[in-house]
Amino acid sequence: MKNLFVLLLVLVLFACNISSEQNEINETVETTVKGNVSDVERNIQIENFKIVLVRVWDDWSGVQYFLNSEIIDSVRTDVNGDYSLTFDYIKGERYLFQKQYYGSPYYTESIGNTDITEGIINVRDMNAWYPTILKLNLNVTNNDYPAMRISSKVLSNSSLFFATIDVFEQNVDTIAFIKSKPNSDAELNFHYSTGNSNGDYHYYIERFTTSLQDTISLSYNIDCSTF
Repeated sequence: MKNLFVLLLVLVLFACNISSEQNEINETVETTVKGNVSDVERNIQIENFKIVLVRVWDDWSGVQYFLNSEIIDSVRTDVNGDYSLTFDYIKGERYLFQKQYYGSPYYTESIGNTDITEGIINVRDMNAWYPTILKLNLNVTNNDYPAMRISSKVLSNSSLFFATIDVFEQNVDTIAFIKSKPNSDAELNFHYSTGNSNGDYHYYIERFTTSLQDTISLSYNIDCSTF
């Protein structure tokens, strides 16, 4: 009987210890994130922009973070581009904004891998701009290694890329559309590959400066035999 009493006491103490550790693990603190979302280039506040807060649990960086993440909450900006989101921050965890890639017409900066500090009001203003469309009037000749590809790059942000364009015809006059950032120094890379080594990569670069126009028309004669 005495042994049974001791066993029950040990089990109760063990259960209390687990409960105490669980409470410590799940200790939360109220945390707020707020700010403004605007198109800095055009000086426009963005209404109805979706802010998504996620909890992440890996040491990776960039897009891969969100392969191991859980959505905690979301909110949309008001008519002035302002937002505010309050949530229970689990101590020891990590929270970030999920960058919008699909389903949003805007490209975002100052968002994503920016840690949120627990127990305070975090102010996170964001630059979210609508891309300028480049209308490319092209005369392509001697494109003997289809497809020639066209990529667009913003020089001030090496990690910002847009969808590429493929041209399959050997000789063609065509119009193509590709995105770029407004009011920025940018470049177009016309390129093709004849093999797998660096020496088999052939390219021609055109640099330019975009404006705040929604669509910018550019004309190029591209002779693939020259690069």
